[in-house]
Amino acid sequence: MRGKFSLGSCITRNIAKEGVSMHRLRIFALAMVLMASLAALTIPRAGADSEEGKLRTLVPKIIGSWESLDIAKIEPYYAADAGFAYFDIVPMKYNNWAEYRAGVQKALFEPNSSIKLRLNDDLAVHRRGSLAWATVTFGAELVSKQGAASHLDGRWTMVLEKRAHGWMVVHEHVSAPLGGS
Repeated sequence: MRGKFSLGSCITRNIAKEGVSMHRLRIFALAMVLMASLAALTIPRAGADSEEGKLRTLVPKIIGSWESLDIAKIEPYYAADAGFAYFDIVPMKYNNWAEYRAGVQKALFEPNSSIKLRLNDDLAVHRRGSLAWATVTFGAELVSKQGAASHLDGRWTMVLEKRAHGWMVVHEHVSAPLGGS
């Protein structure tokens, strides 16, 4: 009975075709959801990499500004908010930017004619939202106004905050290993 038309077999074939179509549609939808999820996971990471890249460029620039012995060239990188502490080699603590500004002028800039800073290859930058921290070790060559040269190995840690005009140092810790270098 090849030529016989059966309403039941026609309906069965259409239901089978619709079942295959629905199955394919579900697979397609699932694939789209997975691709969108993967895209969503990679987009924020790309932005984070971009910001960390900016910070990897900025931190050496901030540290390099100290070689100028000119607080006006350093100051734009530092937050002047009241109560933001800065730790330096001498003295142990500055309670705010105003103290830091005056202290480094007297303790570092006035007695020295030059400072050369060499960052080691261990710069690490970490970011979480609008906050970041960077660590690096360094070597400093100082020449006093009397011509005496000295060397210092140290550690530098910065905490930065992203503000309207870019990344600003909101806390800093500079120290040297006990026993000097």
